[in-house]
Parts: sequence; structure tokens; C-alpha cells
Amino acid sequence: MKKKIFAVMLAAVTACLFLCAFTFDSDSSVKSLTKPYIATYDCTYAQLGKEDLLEKYEYLKITFLDDKQLEVSFKRKKGKRHAYVSDYVYDDKTGEIKAEIGILGFKFRQATKIENGKFNLSMPILGRQLIMQFSS
Repeated sequence: MKKKIFAVMLAAVTACLFLCAFTFDSDSSVKSLTKPYIATYDCTYAQLGKEDLLEKYEYLKITFLDDKQLEVSFKRKKGKRHAYVSDYVYDDKTGEIKAEIGILGFKFRQATKIENGKFNLSMPILGRQLIMQFSS
């Protein structure tokens, strides 16, 4: 009988020590611990040459669907939604994301770094510079 009581007490003490060794944040999730960049990023600034694209679009978004694919989606004001899916590669060491996507017959290849839930894209399109800023 004493051995059973001792075994139960030892198990209880071990469980308490194990649980006290870790702290859990109530706001944390498996996603935030493994791939924190997987989210939807809204375009907060979009300039093509001197033209403000946000005046013409209801939204421009990039959504990381999982750890291999992203979706670029946009909707013109008084228009329908368009979405394109692409593969991407994330470098854990540098935090850089590389993707190539085809939109309206054009292929775009871009690399960027997500920092503090934000990233920028910049590329020439038809002789004009496209600058976009995204935030989660």
C-alpha cells in the first residue's frame, strides 16, 4: 500500500514539475509557432508610375494558403474578383520569400522579406515602376 501511495505522489510531483517548466501564452497558436508569416496581407499602398492603384481597386491581397502556396487576389471597383495561385519558397534563415506568378499573360518573379507583418514589392511593368506595400 505504501508503494502505491508513493508511486502516485511521485507521478503527481513529476506532472507538476513538468507543467510548471513551460509557460503558455493564451494568444499563441500552432501556426504562430511554426509558420508565423502564413496570413492574409492587405495592400496599403500601390503606385504604378504616378497612378494610385488603390483608387481603382476595392482590394488587393496576398494570402499565404499554406507553407507552399500563396494566392494573389484583387477586385476592381465595379468589377469581379480575380485570384491567382502560385508556389513560393520561404527561407527560414533569412526570412525571405520567393515566388513567381503569372497574371494576365505576364510572369512576375519576386523576392521579399516579411518583417513585423509587412513587406514591399517593387518591379517595372510596361516601362513604369510598380511599388506596393502589404500589411497583415
